Amino acid sequence: MDSVSNNLYNFIYIAVIILGGITLTLTVILQAKERDKQHRAISLFVASIFVYMIADFITYYYLDEKVSGDVVFAMITASDILFCALVVAWVYLILVLLRAEDRVSIKWVILLSAVYQIGSQALSISLGRYDSYALTVEDGIGKVLLQGLNLAYALMIIGVGIRCILLLAKKEHSSFRNSNLVLILLLIGYMVWIAYWDYSTWYKTEDNLMDIYALDPLILFYAILSLFLIYYFYRKDPLRLSESQVASEDAVAVIGERYGLSDRERQVLELMNRGKSNPQIAGELSISENTVKRHINNIFRKTETGSRHDLLFKLSNISELDVKGR
Repeated sequence: MDSVSNNLYNFIYIAVIILGGITLTLTVILQAKERDKQHRAISLFVASIFVYMIADFITYYYLDEKVSGDVVFAMITASDILFCALVVAWVYLILVLLRAEDRVSIKWVILLSAVYQIGSQALSISLGRYDSYALTVEDGIGKVLLQGLNLAYALMIIGVGIRCILLLAKKEHSSFRNSNLVLILLLIGYMVWIAYWDYSTWYKTEDNLMDIYALDPLILFYAILSLFLIYYFYRKDPLRLSESQVASEDAVAVIGERYGLSDRERQVLELMNRGKSNPQIAGELSISENTVKRHINNIFRKTETGSRHDLLFKLSNISELDVKGR
């Protein structure tokens, strides 16, 4: 890229990072109020993109031929590790929104990402890829293995994405159906671009390589995601002081759909929200107190709360936006 294009690209990249920093702050505030798995996963995802983009920008735009091989090795290794952390956070967010953590194990995604990182870094070091800024290695079996490992990881994540699409298609209803589909398709598309980027590092000249890097779709995606989350924060308005924003039955319905509560669990939750004790709930529903306790424990587990106070706090923070999005 020429100097003008390079300066413009730097400006855009830095602007997106600043926007992402604002978004990260807002999502942390929102997660602190909502205190559920969905918002925690969103905060983790936004944080992973923010940190990765900072490291990636420094690595590929502030390192030059004068930098020692040790610094190059440290920064590229950090960037590669943060890339895998971003991918894991991306997959985790999809699984949480899809409520498919029992169908696709995030632990396996983390394990395979760790194996990929160890293998690729070991090969890169043994092949002398970090001995200079050029990041090249001689042709041979080692180069083929490294290329194959990079492609295998990209295909693995694409496979996870396709699996999630199939799971989404089987769900009759999902509060985050459209958002999930978009996130999955973007993940698959980004891994396709990563595969092309890996290919380009071996067969393109340095000038062409920087032009390709400038087309990184993550920059545009992060900008759009940040604007959407800022709007979402505005609509949720977690800093609002007033409570009781919606009727209690609507709040129970939202919680029931969001966390997959059974009909009986919703009935128990409605009575808990009215301040009924366990014996009173048992009497109204004509069930035993032990059964009531079992339903309450199931509600705590599904909603990720540990007490009635936490559960009622979650109910009190359901907004009109949540009701309209059902």
